[in-house]
Amino acid sequence: MNTVISGFGHALPSSTIDNKTIVKWMNTTEEFIETRTGVLTRQHISENESTGVLMVEASKKAIEKANLLPEDIDMLIVNTLSPDYHDPSQACLIQPMLSLKNTIPVFDIRAQCSGLIYGMDIAKQFIATGTHQNILVCCGEALSKRMDYSDDGRNLSILLGDGAGAVVLSASEDQNKGILDAAIHADGSYFELLWTESPGTSGKTFSGDESKCSYFRMNGKDMFKHAVEKFTEVTVQTLKKHNLSMEDIDVIIPHQPNMRILDAVINTLGIPRNKVQINVHKYGNIASGSLPITLSEYMENTPPEEREGKLGLIVGYGSGATWGSVLYKF
Repeated sequence: MNTVISGFGHALPSSTIDNKTIVKWMNTTEEFIETRTGVLTRQHISENESTGVLMVEASKKAIEKANLLPEDIDMLIVNTLSPDYHDPSQACLIQPMLSLKNTIPVFDIRAQCSGLIYGMDIAKQFIATGTHQNILVCCGEALSKRMDYSDDGRNLSILLGDGAGAVVLSASEDQNKGILDAAIHADGSYFELLWTESPGTSGKTFSGDESKCSYFRMNGKDMFKHAVEKFTEVTVQTLKKHNLSMEDIDVIIPHQPNMRILDAVINTLGIPRNKVQINVHKYGNIASGSLPITLSEYMENTPPEEREGKLGLIVGYGSGATWGSVLYKF
């Protein structure tokens, strides 16, 4: 049994924050933001919005696109760094909001920006066993709620945005399309490239400032190097495993970390830019939300007859460190 993307959807807050606004909030310049990140605008949630609200909107769109009813979904996999509540799981929170059956398995994973790839691989395994037919994978963030607009947090606060994306993965007997391969990896020795200390139980703070424990922190220089290395490595490994060259790939759908990382990967691999889906300039880095939003935009903006038969490579990298790829035939 093959696994296909039967539905897709994404949701973004209505509030657009441009670089002029960011400059008013912290000690930086529009030129610095654009040259360091490539970001021109990003979306921030309002008081009435949350990660869950965005996830529900994206998921409803995905279920509708799949021509399914909520009761047809037999598993929910969720990934987020910014849940509505610390516990229980974000998946349990949105399950009733989506009117999903109250007996299906729902759970969170923590693969950060690689969440979609991890979720797709997990779903693929369940579908292959024949036990599940339609699995909803949803990833999203409300990162603006955890921004540090002091100089300490500048490298992330100028970059991050809010949003959510979802896909429905379904069993199919069509062997001419679907997930051809998925690879997921992690190396916890890079834990301190990007982290948040609170809420946690270790009692330790890397920074020594307990008042800032709930903010994201990043070692930007080392993160850049490792991200470029693993983006490049997993792409080369996937191509080699399937005896493919970059010419065989029709579209590349990457996580949107920042434009400097994407440029470095594109230049290292010699990828034609017209093959790469990029939206970081519009939305910033939405962590786990970036990949499904980019995938959803591609599928929404490309008519089915145009994408049919195309070979796509979905590539992600996130804190942890985690990374991976999905080779997909549209």
